[in-house]
Amino acid sequence: MSTFIFLRHGHSAANASGTLTGQLPGVGLSTQGKKDAAALVERIGKNRVDRLHLSPIERCQLTIDPWLRSTSSRSLESLQILDGLTEIDFGDWSGKKLASLRRQPLWKDVQSTPSRVTFPGGESFRRAQRRAVESVESVRAIRGEKTHLMVSHSDTIKLIVAHYLGQRLDDFQKLEIAPASFTIFKGDSKRFSLITLNNSGFLKDILG
Repeated sequence: MSTFIFLRHGHSAANASGTLTGQLPGVGLSTQGKKDAAALVERIGKNRVDRLHLSPIERCQLTIDPWLRSTSSRSLESLQILDGLTEIDFGDWSGKKLASLRRQPLWKDVQSTPSRVTFPGGESFRRAQRRAVESVESVRAIRGEKTHLMVSHSDTIKLIVAHYLGQRLDDFQKLEIAPASFTIFKGDSKRFSLITLNNSGFLKDILG
């Protein structure tokens, strides 16, 4: 069986400022996020990673860069930008403060019935889940026993987890994915089992 490690990017400048940025370019890591990224060199450690799959959003690439520059990445066979792992397109909400968005009538639906929500000028949660899962399925189809590291975003990872656990889309907001946390599945093209969720530990302790 292969191992599928989903890693949320480190704490971002948008997280620090309380801004919903979505797919907007030019959003880097906060001071804490840079520490998160540096810590991944030890947290991933000497565990073998065969293939790296990245969201195209800059903060994901910045998160994994210290590990890529380290000797721990020597086992890496390939690096792929995977568009389906990108953040949700929040459309007209992108770049706005969360404090103001929480006053919008749509916010209640975002939290309680996301299956009904399409962001103004953006995408729906259903579409985001569909393209994220399609990307994961393309990785699951890769032959051989591999360790895949997939760097993505909180909502995207939550949507993926909800799908594979058989949860209703409306329940995905009950999940928590912290910055720089690991969520890990093991399996193959037929079986997919959750090993850990929202784990901020070291891979050597999680995977043995």
